[in-house]
Amino acid sequence: MEVNENYKDVPKKCNFEDALNITGFGKYNFSMLLVCCLLILAMYIDIFGFSVVMPSVACDMELTTSQQGLLSAMPLIGVMVSSYAWGLGADTIGRRTILLIAMPIGMLLNLAVSISPNYIYLAVFKFLSASFTSSANAAAFVLLGESVPVRYRGRFVFLMASATMYVQFVICVIALPITGISFIIDVPWLSMTYRPWRMLLQIISLPGIIGVIGVIFLQESPKFLLSKGKEEAALECLKNIFKWNKGLDKECFPVKSIFLEEFEAPNNANASFLRKMWNQTAPLFKPPLLKNSLKLYYILLCAYMTSTGYTMWVPTMTNAFFIGEDSTGKTFCEVASTAATASNTTTTTDCDNVIKPMTLYAVMCYSGLSGSLNVVLTFVVGPLGKKKTSILTFSVAIICGIVLLFIRIPIMSIVLFYFFLYVQLILGNVNTYIVELNPTYLRAMATCLSVVVARGFGFISVQLIARLLADYCTPMISGYIGLVMSGLLVAFFLPPDKSTKKDDIETIKSANKINEIERTEL
Repeated sequence: MEVNENYKDVPKKCNFEDALNITGFGKYNFSMLLVCCLLILAMYIDIFGFSVVMPSVACDMELTTSQQGLLSAMPLIGVMVSSYAWGLGADTIGRRTILLIAMPIGMLLNLAVSISPNYIYLAVFKFLSASFTSSANAAAFVLLGESVPVRYRGRFVFLMASATMYVQFVICVIALPITGISFIIDVPWLSMTYRPWRMLLQIISLPGIIGVIGVIFLQESPKFLLSKGKEEAALECLKNIFKWNKGLDKECFPVKSIFLEEFEAPNNANASFLRKMWNQTAPLFKPPLLKNSLKLYYILLCAYMTSTGYTMWVPTMTNAFFIGEDSTGKTFCEVASTAATASNTTTTTDCDNVIKPMTLYAVMCYSGLSGSLNVVLTFVVGPLGKKKTSILTFSVAIICGIVLLFIRIPIMSIVLFYFFLYVQLILGNVNTYIVELNPTYLRAMATCLSVVVARGFGFISVQLIARLLADYCTPMISGYIGLVMSGLLVAFFLPPDKSTKKDDIETIKSANKINEIERTEL
C-alpha cells in the first residue's frame, strides 16, 4: 500500500513511547486537551465557584464568618475524602472508565446544590458533588499525560494546569450579567426561594456537562492498557489515535507489537480492597520513590495551604475594598479584619446586590492573570527548567507577601495579595514531576495523593483563616509567609532537570527496584 511506504523503516515491534510518537501529534491530542481542561475546570468550579457566590449566599441564609468558612471547606473535604478511591480506581479500572462513572454523577449533584433549601442541604450536596468531580484530578491529568508524545507532554500538562487557574475568571464573566439583575421566586415544593446566585451555580455546571460528553469520544490510556497486559486493546487505541491525527486508515499503522520499558503493574485481581490500596500506595513511600514523594508533597502542602486557604476568600476579601468605609491609608489586614468583624454583626436585605461589580472585575483580573502566567510558564519551563521555575515562583510569592504586610495603597494591597497566592503556579511542575518520576501503575494514585495533601491542608487553612481573620490577620499572614519560605527551601532539593531519555531510564530503574523490594517482602 502506498501509504505504508512512509513507514517502511519502522520496526513492527516498538516500545510504547516510540509507538505513541508514530501516532503523530494533531487533532486527537488537541481534542483530548480540550476535554480534559473542561473536566478539570468543572472540578475546580465545583471547589472554588462557591467562593464567588459566597457573599450572596451568606446574606441570603444569614451565615456567620465561621459558617461561611465551614461551607467553603465542604468541597475540600469531599475532594480529600474521595481522591484516594478515585486514584485507586484510575490505576486499577482505567482512567477513562473512572471519568465516565464519576463525572456524570458529580454534575447531577452540582445541580442539586443550586436548589438546596438551607445551609445543611447546601453543605451536604456540596460535599457529595466535589467528592465525585474530584475524579477529574485523579484520571484526567494522567490520561492526558499518557496519550501525548513525550515531546509535548510537559507543555500539555502545564496547559491543563492553566485551566484550573482560569476558574474564577470564567465564573466572574458569567456572574457579571447575573449579579446585575434582581429577582425572588418562591418555590414552595422545594422550600426555597430562587435567586440569581442559584441561577449562576446552574450555569457554571455547563463546562462539566460538555466535558462528560467529550470523554465518550476519547480512547482509554493505551499505556494503562499495556501496563495491564492488554496489548491488543492498547494497539487498537494507538491505531485510533493514529487515524485521528494522520487522517489515514487505522490499518496503516505500521506497529504490530508494543512493550513497556518498565515493570508492569502487579496483578491485584484477587486482592482485597485494602490490599489493593496498600499495593498502590506503599511503593510511593519506600525507596527509591520515598525521597521525591516527600519533597513534592511538602511543596504542595506549602503552596496549597496558602493559596487554597486564601483563594476561597478572594471574592470576600476583595469585596471589602469596595464596600463600607474608605480603605485609603489602611493596610490589607486592617481592611480585611474590619470586614470580617462586620460580617458577624450586620445584616442586609438586598442580597442580590451584595457583590459589587468592581469585586468581580478584580477577581477576573486575579484569575485571568493567574492562568496567563501559567501559560507563560509553559514556555519558560523548557529553557529554564522545572526546578528553577519552582524556585522563582516561591521567591516572588514570598516578596509579595512581605510587602503586603506594610503597603497602605488599596489597589497595591489587592495586587500584592493576588501575587502572594500565585504560589499555586507550581502545580504544573509538580504534576510533571509526578508523571516523570513514578512508574505507570502508580501515577494516578500519586496524583490523587497530591490532591489529598493539597485539599486536606487547604481545608485546615480555610478554617484557620475564618477564625483568625478578624483579630489576628497580620500574624496569620506572617505565618503563611514562613510556610512558603520552607517550601522554597525544599524546592532547592528537587531533582535536576534531565533529558527525556534519562528520565525514562530513571523511571525504569525505580520500577525495577520496587519490583525487587516487593519480591523480597513476599
